[in-house]
Amino acid sequence: MRVFNKFHTDPVIKRVLAQGTPDHMVLQQHTCLRCQNAWWPRRPAKPQRCPKCKSPYWDRPRRPKPSKPVVLTSGRREDLKASMRMGLAGALGLVERKPVGDEDRSLSKALEVLRAMKAAGQTWNEMIELVEREFGTKLDKDQLKALVR
Repeated sequence: MRVFNKFHTDPVIKRVLAQGTPDHMVLQQHTCLRCQNAWWPRRPAKPQRCPKCKSPYWDRPRRPKPSKPVVLTSGRREDLKASMRMGLAGALGLVERKPVGDEDRSLSKALEVLRAMKAAGQTWNEMIELVEREFGTKLDKDQLKALVR
């Protein structure tokens, strides 16, 4: 075998001779953008997948999941509008906002509000949501009925 043919067939000699090639032929460490694994590839070509998590999208960052749209009922919509009006008025200094700590969160105030809601014909679910939102207490329907009666 001629010496010239040996250079073309021996992989070790090819690697030594290829050291002076452009940067794209040099092995570089890769990092998976999915599992944060870092590894050295065996070949200079781009790896097909991450060796740890096996993801073929190792070089692309995850996309955030789209959030579901919030559907507001008419009662919630009115509450939202009122709270936004009060928040904007307080931020602009048009209305002096009461500090949160000064609100009356006693049991007697909760019973008074619940009885007024029952007299107005509000549903039990609306009453439960109000107790959770205003008083920070989670009650089920039976507990709420026992309080109101």
